[in-house]
Amino acid sequence: MSYGKGYWGDKKIIAQFPEMSRADLRLVKNISGKTGYIPSDEISIKNEEYHWVTDGRVILWRGKIVSNPPGTPTVDIASFQAMGRFAVDKYSLYFDGQRTESNSGASCVDLATLKAIEGNSTTLVDSKNLYLSGRRQGSSSNVTVLEKRWWGINPRLMSVNRNLYSNDLLIRSGQNIYLNGVHLTANADSFEIIRWIPHSLLVFRDNKGMYRYPFGQLSGKAIPVDDDVSFEVGESRVRWRKQLTSDRQWSKWIDLPGIEPEQFHLITGNIAQYKDRLYVTKLSIFGEDQLEIIPLDTPDLVIDRSFNGGKQHAYFIRQLRSKSLQIIPVNGPLTKNDRFAYDDRNVYTWTDTEVRITPSPCPAKTRVREENVREVQNRDIIIPVTDESCRNAAAEVQTLKP
Repeated sequence: MSYGKGYWGDKKIIAQFPEMSRADLRLVKNISGKTGYIPSDEISIKNEEYHWVTDGRVILWRGKIVSNPPGTPTVDIASFQAMGRFAVDKYSLYFDGQRTESNSGASCVDLATLKAIEGNSTTLVDSKNLYLSGRRQGSSSNVTVLEKRWWGINPRLMSVNRNLYSNDLLIRSGQNIYLNGVHLTANADSFEIIRWIPHSLLVFRDNKGMYRYPFGQLSGKAIPVDDDVSFEVGESRVRWRKQLTSDRQWSKWIDLPGIEPEQFHLITGNIAQYKDRLYVTKLSIFGEDQLEIIPLDTPDLVIDRSFNGGKQHAYFIRQLRSKSLQIIPVNGPLTKNDRFAYDDRNVYTWTDTEVRITPSPCPAKTRVREENVREVQNRDIIIPVTDESCRNAAAEVQTLKP
């Protein structure tokens, strides 16, 4: 049996175990109770996942046999359990294939309450302790999650399986700040994020100054973008590129001046929000991209849905392969939920590709026929369109509340 990395022609053999058969391998017991087959280890710009496996005689981690240093207990396979990069047996704690410290006495791991905070196995807690990179770091009672960020490009309207993504986790414990289990030299009370590129870079400041902390696989670099993304958000600049043809031929990158990268957020691959403005790229009639900058009518409006309501306009993002923006004038304040919206005159319903505007004498009496059941083309949304239908609207049916 061999252990390698890469795929196809790029695959490299890291270790060989001629006395082992893959058929004899199994995942070690998972502390959370999850079971399953042995998936391949993975490392990419969006995910890092490794697995503790055993043939009943030894434990393997990333192609190496787990063995403890002289003078410490041997690995106890019978009691060995894991949670992501963390593992434990009745004698020892482990992280990334190495023994970190003892698991004995009153401070031993409480397996019944052990959990990874936000699914990040660098940072675990049980009923007593905080564990960072496999080591106890004080009590679990004073841990605060400051923020987490998913790896990779993450437009707000991107629908993904988060089980396939890793995340960075920033926590505070007492007067200490930790990123992915690593202590940051910072004053916790004055700590402030300046720039955070997931799996790459954290720039922060406190009352003593500004600090730059590269980490992860990218180590300070911008996240690479694919052929569906028009913007690149780096450490100190934001760039865009023109799509020259409909088959994804691109121009060189062009800097966008005066942009704070931490405040520039992708909504789709070709639509982004910067404070109170939208940046939209679209193919012109001449066959290449143009960049349009659109001011929002509401300074604090966050565009994070297909249909978004401002003070005087609604902003609709079509969920087509080529995402586009439609700006719709509205009549008075919008009241909305995830199915429909209404103002003083109209009811607005939408699909992935279009908004339908229906005049109504009583928009507020619009209702859904049955909660949690969606019909094709929104046929389950009942809109009163006459005075009589407004009078007949059943009072007991729940309507949308402001």
